Amino acid sequence: MANNKMTAKTAAAKAEEVKAAVKETAAAAKVEEVKTVVKETAAAAKEATANATAAVDAKVEEAKAAVAKEETKEAVKETAKPVKEKKPSRAAKKAAAKEKEELKPEVFVQYQGKEAIIADVVEKAKGEFVATGHRVSSIKSLQVYLKPEEFAAYYVINQKFAGRVDLF
Repeated sequence: MANNKMTAKTAAAKAEEVKAAVKETAAAAKVEEVKTVVKETAAAAKEATANATAAVDAKVEEAKAAVAKEETKEAVKETAKPVKEKKPSRAAKKAAAKEKEELKPEVFVQYQGKEAIIADVVEKAKGEFVATGHRVSSIKSLQVYLKPEEFAAYYVINQKFAGRVDLF
């Protein structure tokens, strides 16, 4: 009889060990899932930053070309007779209008029937940063990490200041 009690206690202890191992495995799987989501979000942010940088570089080159063109026009005006300039054609006006319009994507996160706009999350993070006595102009870098299972977004500003905001 004492042997049966000992066997039952041992079986119960082993069952508890198995339950704990299952919980640890589930937690590890959630951590891996979060890491994957963070990596995907970081990759999307890097791509968006690269696209924005390329657009800014293109605008700088256009501005340089415009300045050079303007300087050339002024030099020609000084040395030559005034010539009546043509008005831009409709096609040229349409092309200029398309160049001025810049694509601003809206990024959404949907999780368990809830939805958040990433731009709003970024504004919340900036708001918290300002609420702690900092200036928005002092922000040089901002990283946002989304954890939808916690309904939270974590952020790091200037590699020094970190915080948490509600995602939904």
